[in-house]
Amino acid sequence: MYQLTHDPDIIKCTRTGAFIPRGHWMWRDYETWILAGNAPSPAPPPYPAGSTEHLHLLRRQAEQWMCEYVQTLGHTSIESCCSYISSVISGLSCEARAMVAWRDAVNLALTNLTIASPEDAQTWEQIRQRLPQPETFDWLCGTSNSGPPERGSAGI
Repeated sequence: MYQLTHDPDIIKCTRTGAFIPRGHWMWRDYETWILAGNAPSPAPPPYPAGSTEHLHLLRRQAEQWMCEYVQTLGHTSIESCCSYISSVISGLSCEARAMVAWRDAVNLALTNLTIASPEDAQTWEQIRQRLPQPETFDWLCGTSNSGPPERGSAGI
Protein backbone atom coordinates (compact mmCIF):
# COMPACT_ATOMS: atom_id res chain seq x y z
CA MET A 1 0.00 0.00 0.00
CA TYR A 2 2.99 2.32 0.57
CA GLN A 3 6.43 2.64 -0.97
CA LEU A 4 9.48 4.39 0.40
CA THR A 5 11.09 7.16 -1.63
CA HIS A 6 14.65 8.46 -1.62
CA ASP A 7 13.48 11.23 0.71
CA PRO A 8 12.78 9.89 4.22
CA ASP A 9 10.15 12.60 4.71
CA ILE A 10 8.03 11.53 1.72
CA ILE A 11 6.25 8.24 1.11
CA LYS A 12 4.21 7.11 -1.87
CA CYS A 13 0.73 5.61 -1.61
CA THR A 14 0.80 2.80 -4.17
CA ARG A 15 -3.00 2.64 -4.30
CA THR A 16 -3.45 6.26 -5.42
CA GLY A 17 0.04 7.18 -6.62
CA ALA A 18 0.04 10.17 -4.25
CA PHE A 19 3.28 11.34 -2.64
CA ILE A 20 2.67 12.12 1.03
CA PRO A 21 5.03 14.43 2.94
CA ARG A 22 5.69 14.02 6.66
CA GLY A 23 3.26 16.22 8.57
CA HIS A 24 0.45 15.82 6.02
CA TRP A 25 -2.76 14.42 7.52
CA MET A 26 -2.37 11.25 5.38
CA TRP A 27 1.02 10.55 7.02
CA ARG A 28 -0.93 9.43 10.13
CA ASP A 29 -2.64 6.74 8.01
CA TYR A 30 0.80 5.55 6.93
CA GLU A 31 2.05 5.41 10.54
CA THR A 32 -1.08 3.49 11.61
CA TRP A 33 -0.51 1.06 8.75
CA ILE A 34 3.12 0.55 9.89
CA LEU A 35 2.04 0.04 13.53
CA ALA A 36 -0.35 -2.66 12.31
CA GLY A 37 2.71 -4.68 11.28
CA ASN A 38 2.92 -3.76 7.63
CA ALA A 39 6.09 -2.82 5.78
CA PRO A 40 6.43 -0.44 2.83
CA SER A 41 7.95 -1.49 -0.47
CA PRO A 42 11.55 -0.36 -0.93
CA ALA A 43 12.31 2.84 -2.80
CA PRO A 44 12.74 2.30 -6.52
CA PRO A 45 16.29 2.46 -7.86
CA PRO A 46 17.37 5.97 -8.85
CA TYR A 47 18.02 4.77 -12.42
CA PRO A 48 15.96 2.60 -14.76
CA ALA A 49 16.68 -1.09 -14.20
CA GLY A 50 19.13 -2.43 -16.75
CA SER A 51 20.58 0.99 -17.57
CA THR A 52 24.30 1.68 -17.54
CA GLU A 53 23.80 4.00 -14.57
CA HIS A 54 21.95 1.26 -12.67
CA LEU A 55 24.79 -1.20 -13.34
CA HIS A 56 27.37 1.34 -12.10
CA LEU A 57 25.33 1.95 -8.93
CA LEU A 58 25.05 -1.79 -8.28
CA ARG A 59 28.78 -2.28 -8.85
CA ARG A 60 29.55 0.44 -6.27
CA GLN A 61 27.21 -1.23 -3.79
CA ALA A 62 28.75 -4.64 -4.48
CA GLU A 63 32.24 -3.22 -4.04
CA GLN A 64 31.25 -1.73 -0.68
CA TRP A 65 29.76 -5.09 0.38
CA MET A 66 32.92 -6.98 -0.62
CA CYS A 67 35.15 -4.38 1.05
CA GLU A 68 33.22 -4.65 4.31
CA TYR A 69 33.65 -8.42 4.16
CA VAL A 70 37.44 -8.37 3.64
CA GLN A 71 37.74 -5.81 6.42
CA THR A 72 36.37 -8.49 8.76
CA LEU A 73 39.42 -10.52 7.73
CA GLY A 74 41.75 -7.69 8.73
CA HIS A 75 42.39 -6.17 5.30
CA THR A 76 41.85 -2.47 4.66
CA SER A 77 40.40 -2.94 1.17
CA ILE A 78 39.71 -5.40 -1.62
CA GLU A 79 42.94 -4.28 -3.28
CA SER A 80 44.90 -4.90 -0.10
CA CYS A 81 43.50 -8.42 0.17
CA CYS A 82 44.16 -9.20 -3.51
CA SER A 83 47.73 -7.90 -3.27
CA TYR A 84 48.65 -10.98 -1.22
CA ILE A 85 48.01 -13.37 -4.12
CA SER A 86 51.76 -14.21 -4.38
CA SER A 87 52.41 -14.14 -0.65
CA VAL A 88 54.52 -16.90 0.88
CA ILE A 89 52.14 -16.78 3.85
CA SER A 90 49.60 -19.42 2.85
CA GLY A 91 46.66 -17.92 4.72
CA LEU A 92 47.08 -14.55 3.05
CA SER A 93 47.49 -16.02 -0.43
CA CYS A 94 44.39 -18.21 0.14
CA GLU A 95 42.34 -15.16 1.10
CA ALA A 96 43.63 -13.29 -1.95
CA ARG A 97 42.70 -16.11 -4.34
CA ALA A 98 39.27 -16.42 -2.76
CA MET A 99 38.75 -12.65 -3.00
CA VAL A 100 39.74 -12.55 -6.68
CA ALA A 101 37.41 -15.47 -7.45
CA TRP A 102 34.55 -13.92 -5.47
CA ARG A 103 35.04 -10.47 -7.02
CA ASP A 104 35.04 -11.94 -10.54
CA ALA A 105 31.95 -14.07 -9.82
CA VAL A 106 30.08 -11.09 -8.36
CA ASN A 107 30.93 -8.87 -11.34
CA LEU A 108 29.84 -11.53 -13.84
CA ALA A 109 26.61 -12.19 -11.94
CA LEU A 110 25.87 -8.44 -11.75
CA THR A 111 26.32 -8.06 -15.48
CA ASN A 112 24.06 -11.02 -16.19
CA LEU A 113 21.39 -9.83 -13.75
CA THR A 114 21.29 -6.32 -15.16
CA ILE A 115 21.08 -7.62 -18.73
CA ALA A 116 18.23 -9.99 -17.81
CA SER A 117 16.68 -7.34 -15.54
CA PRO A 118 14.22 -9.67 -13.76
CA GLU A 119 11.33 -7.94 -12.01
CA ASP A 120 12.31 -9.39 -8.63
CA ALA A 121 15.91 -8.17 -8.87
CA GLN A 122 15.76 -4.40 -9.12
CA THR A 123 17.02 -3.14 -5.77
CA TRP A 124 20.40 -3.79 -4.15
CA GLU A 125 18.75 -5.89 -1.43
CA GLN A 126 17.07 -8.12 -4.03
CA ILE A 127 20.19 -8.41 -6.16
CA ARG A 128 22.57 -9.08 -3.27
CA GLN A 129 20.61 -12.22 -2.40
CA ARG A 130 21.21 -13.54 -5.93
CA LEU A 131 24.94 -12.83 -6.00
CA PRO A 132 27.62 -15.38 -5.12
CA GLN A 133 28.06 -15.30 -1.35
CA PRO A 134 31.51 -15.18 0.28
CA GLU A 135 30.89 -18.38 2.25
CA THR A 136 30.91 -20.39 -0.99
CA PHE A 137 34.57 -19.57 -1.69
CA ASP A 138 37.60 -21.41 -0.34
CA TRP A 139 39.12 -18.83 1.99
CA LEU A 140 41.24 -21.50 3.72
CA CYS A 141 42.57 -23.39 0.66
CA GLY A 142 40.84 -26.66 1.30
CA THR A 143 41.35 -26.87 5.06
CA SER A 144 37.74 -25.75 5.60
CA ASN A 145 35.01 -24.31 3.45
CA SER A 146 32.92 -22.73 6.14
CA GLY A 147 33.52 -19.05 5.51
CA PRO A 148 36.18 -16.61 6.57
CA PRO A 149 39.19 -17.87 8.47
CA GLU A 150 39.93 -16.86 11.99
CA ARG A 151 43.22 -15.06 12.39
CA GLY A 152 45.95 -17.57 13.12
CA SER A 153 44.07 -20.53 11.65
CA ALA A 154 45.60 -20.59 8.17
CA GLY A 155 49.15 -19.46 8.61
CA ILE A 156 48.19 -15.87 9.33
